[in-house]
Amino acid sequence: MSTSCSHYFRETIRGAERCGLDADWLMAEVGLSRDDIFDPYWRGKSEHLARLVQLVWIGLNDEFMGFTERPCKTGTFAMMSHCIIHEDSLEEALIKGVLFYTLFTDEISIELDLRESEVEFKLTLKRPDLDPNHYFVEFLFSIWYRLIGWMGGISAPLRFATFSYPRPTEYFDEFKYMFPCDYEFGAKETCLVFDRQHLKRPIVRNKQELKQFLSVAPLGFMTIPADVTSYPRRVRTFLLKERRLPLEFPEFSDVAIQFNMAESTLRRKLQQEGISYRQIIENIRRDLAVQKLLRGSHSVSEIADLLGYSETRAFTRAFREWTGMSPIQYREHFKKNVTGNLSAVLDE
Repeated sequence: MSTSCSHYFRETIRGAERCGLDADWLMAEVGLSRDDIFDPYWRGKSEHLARLVQLVWIGLNDEFMGFTERPCKTGTFAMMSHCIIHEDSLEEALIKGVLFYTLFTDEISIELDLRESEVEFKLTLKRPDLDPNHYFVEFLFSIWYRLIGWMGGISAPLRFATFSYPRPTEYFDEFKYMFPCDYEFGAKETCLVFDRQHLKRPIVRNKQELKQFLSVAPLGFMTIPADVTSYPRRVRTFLLKERRLPLEFPEFSDVAIQFNMAESTLRRKLQQEGISYRQIIENIRRDLAVQKLLRGSHSVSEIADLLGYSETRAFTRAFREWTGMSPIQYREHFKKNVTGNLSAVLDE
């Protein structure tokens, strides 16, 4: 199971805290502590980092996580992805995706330099001072790089990468996993350089596969490609394939058939990664419950019905086990802990 260094956890927390979210509450929701993430030698599960990012997205309604002057509403990246999935080649998808963000926001600037044998993908922030440790720039680069690789069905080869800031000392080793190529630090600009011949390849994914991929975002962008094949993630993706509400989950035997293996074999593979089929189902319910509570106006009984619970009481009991609070307490607690807003922070 992949892990991420403490730097990424700290920076995610820092951006959220600057915009008014309660950092201690966020860490508690993911089962982390300050002793963990402020230890430079500590590493956490990528699943926990993805969960942390999800909570920040939801809490701020901002996919830019507070690292820009103006927010980017959640769902923007998904909409862009749906706009480019039907293009004829990876290069055409990349061109249209860059155009999408150019028309949508001035907070980030993305440029493509199309050369004979390579394509330079350049990215700058309007307010780089809001991202002093370069976390968000690297996060954006990682997302775009992984998206291109996923659409092409194979990791996109990078010729090299340049960064307009000094080589980091704490987390430099992470670069070989994020961007497998040669690097130059202290360069004039920050960019990834793709092999153009590879970008001429067709897109091998379809709209339905995109829905599955985005259903677990941002996890797919935070792990090395091999990690995408983990059985817990494959089972979760399968269960979320339709994403229909109210939720209905198939019998485990039916899931095993979909994976062309015996129930005992699939159960053993899940156990080897420290999880059960029931836990995967409960994790899906937990994540959707939090989304509905924090982003919508659904009542607790309506959310219970949408998540497939026969009784509101059963949902409330399960929610207490997940969070230590009732659904109503959780919603109220979250509202209390949004103690500021982006404009107030920027006025300081």
